[in-house]
Amino acid sequence: MVYTKRILTYFAFILPLFVQGQTPIDISLSERMQDDKIARSLAILPVYTFQSTEIEPFTLFGIDDEKKEEQPRLIIKKMPDMTGMRDTGYTYIYFSGANNEINQGYCLTLIGNYKRSRKTIYFFVDRNNNLDFSDDGAPDSLTYMQEDFIMKLNNVTNAEAQHHIKLSRIEYGKNYAYKKLLTEHFNKHSGTKVFSNINYCYREQRLNTLGGVYRTDSDSFTLALKDMNNDGIFNESCMDMLYVGGVGEEIHTEEMALILPEIGDVFFEWNKKRYQLKSIDPTGGTVQIIEVLNPVLTKKLEVGKRVPEFSFVNIENQKEDLKKYKKRPTYIFFWDEKTLSEEDTMYLRKLNDELSTQLNLITLNYGDNQRNVRKYHYYSQIQWPIAFASYQIGKLFYLESLNRGYLTKKKLKLHNDDISPKQVYELMTY
Repeated sequence: MVYTKRILTYFAFILPLFVQGQTPIDISLSERMQDDKIARSLAILPVYTFQSTEIEPFTLFGIDDEKKEEQPRLIIKKMPDMTGMRDTGYTYIYFSGANNEINQGYCLTLIGNYKRSRKTIYFFVDRNNNLDFSDDGAPDSLTYMQEDFIMKLNNVTNAEAQHHIKLSRIEYGKNYAYKKLLTEHFNKHSGTKVFSNINYCYREQRLNTLGGVYRTDSDSFTLALKDMNNDGIFNESCMDMLYVGGVGEEIHTEEMALILPEIGDVFFEWNKKRYQLKSIDPTGGTVQIIEVLNPVLTKKLEVGKRVPEFSFVNIENQKEDLKKYKKRPTYIFFWDEKTLSEEDTMYLRKLNDELSTQLNLITLNYGDNQRNVRKYHYYSQIQWPIAFASYQIGKLFYLESLNRGYLTKKKLKLHNDDISPKQVYELMTY
């Protein structure tokens, strides 16, 4: 199995292409994925005490009192049936798929039984943003046994297009200093709204990245779309973003690219192949691509030029610089335990034992837990040098699959950007 390891970018310019007659490839995007920003996000959904059907809008959060008087209040036209609710709070859910002239961006949400107890908490979302809670369907709920749930909001113009939001309870008895700062922040900037208690609030994660895996016998990658304006539509040009990366890797938002006005102008390269984007289902369910025949690749290291300089940490936890290896040929080999073959292991040993005076050998583990790598090094009695590669080093080398080796001549000038340990050994000995 090829284990992909490198994210590439996309291109707005058009190179000579030969795509006519190619069979379109449909990639199903069925998984809500957490990108790096969402996974680390500590965004808080504040909860306020409900006092009146006339409510200050969220857009006034943090605005000076003098300017607030110029902004109209939200007037609830009709309350939902909240029979049996012990207490009521409210918050605002960001969702641009229900915008109208009266209210945009944030959907008012009433919360029944918002104070934490053994009662089920009910979330009444004004899903169509008309301030009438009688036409929004059944509320979402969170039992006292649950720590989180996913709220699903449908775009008012496309019922199949959904925005998902994960709401998680704030943990009791932890992060006292951080929660104190949050409480001070919301008390200071909430205006006429009465902030409830930080323990009644929620961590908010917008699950607006939808992805899937494309896999063949020789290659695989993750393709994903990010709904940047959180309206449930995933193909809006100059707004939503496209991502291509390794299977099983964390999604890095810095590697995303805007969807261009003409979808056919979007290209990406992966593992020595080039693809053209043909279409995107508005709901994000399917992306269609075509592989470009005889591509002119742009994202690769240039043979004859020096490879990028970088620093790395070896198995002894010592920092090394690549430039110290410039006086003789160097073999840089990226690997992980899943894909390291017996043949690779044998020839890495032979390179180290027989050719160490002629060739620098740098083997960089990519993606494995460093503690596990050290155990592997110890119990397998590995003699060839082991070091660790970071995600940033992988980017420098356009690393897309493992295992992969780069052979340089003196002064670190690239000789071959995809050569196995066996091939290096044969080249050096025959």
